[in-house]
Amino acid sequence: MYCKVLDRGKGRKLHLYSLEEKEYIQTNGLESVDQEGQHLRWNSLRDEWVLYSPLRQSRTFLPSKDSCPLCASKLEGPLTDIPVTDYEIAVFDNRFSALSINLQNIKKIEGVISDYSYGKCEVISYTPDHKRSFQSLEINRAVLLMKVWSDRYTSLMNDPKIKFVLPFENNGEEIGVTLEHPHGQIYAMSEIPEIIHRQSINQKQKNIVSNLVKSISDDLIISKDNNAISFVPPYARYPYETWIAPFKKVDCMSQLSNEEIKSMATQLLFSLKRLDALFDSPIPYTMAINFPPKGFEGNFHHYIALQPMKRDQNKLKYLAGIEQISGLMLSDIVPEDAASKLKSIKID
Repeated sequence: MYCKVLDRGKGRKLHLYSLEEKEYIQTNGLESVDQEGQHLRWNSLRDEWVLYSPLRQSRTFLPSKDSCPLCASKLEGPLTDIPVTDYEIAVFDNRFSALSINLQNIKKIEGVISDYSYGKCEVISYTPDHKRSFQSLEINRAVLLMKVWSDRYTSLMNDPKIKFVLPFENNGEEIGVTLEHPHGQIYAMSEIPEIIHRQSINQKQKNIVSNLVKSISDDLIISKDNNAISFVPPYARYPYETWIAPFKKVDCMSQLSNEEIKSMATQLLFSLKRLDALFDSPIPYTMAINFPPKGFEGNFHHYIALQPMKRDQNKLKYLAGIEQISGLMLSDIVPEDAASKLKSIKID
């Protein structure tokens, strides 16, 4: 894997990843904007931080293909956030970041604890092809993407102030995607969110994911090979929720062989294709690439979690009032039934 880094100004970088060493033709790009206004406030009732970023109100919203900021640039044409004429995978600092590495003055409010929202938000474009989707990527591109996730995780965690790095994807306009171009995001945070901290403690103390991978019942397994497995967790929170994990217990994919990474990529691509085939249409989903927060390295089993946002052909999975208010999830599909349906779908 190769990576070329371009300076985009105002502290922003563009990382261009490729399987082979590549030369790029550079163009002008969209102008970087000042990062300001981002901050945290402590909700003392719920014991959790709330993140504020007024800058996000002005972010790009469902542009036409001709104005897409994630497409490769043309020598004569609209400016984009990726000012080269071709690329394989591009990662860059979000112009409308929810976090900032620039320490700012924070407005003090009586009775409210506030803090800097230190961190970085990156955008990762999987391909220059605006019409592609994750599940239509060739296996080599999917393998490259997995290596990029691990490389960004490792690089961002080198900052002593960063405690948690989350690559993720929101897919589908139904769940609020603002850019149609196939892409994901990476958040690098100075705080470990409470639920992530709890999950990491449980991984460390109870080896939960490793035990699931080794002993998951056959009626929850969707598919597997010698290196990786896809399955519905026995306590899935979303209908048709799917996890993909290597059999080897590792923090991230850089600790896997190329063959093992290819198995992970294959299981992920097949899982996404099965979800699309389930209702004969692209399914909206969120995808989390789970790496250990700082302090939990070596006691974590890396896995990818897909949370589909459909429960039937024409029925979206909305968060009901009880779910939003209490955090108690209510699923209409029993995990074993979900696994059975997904397993029955044949993928070429």
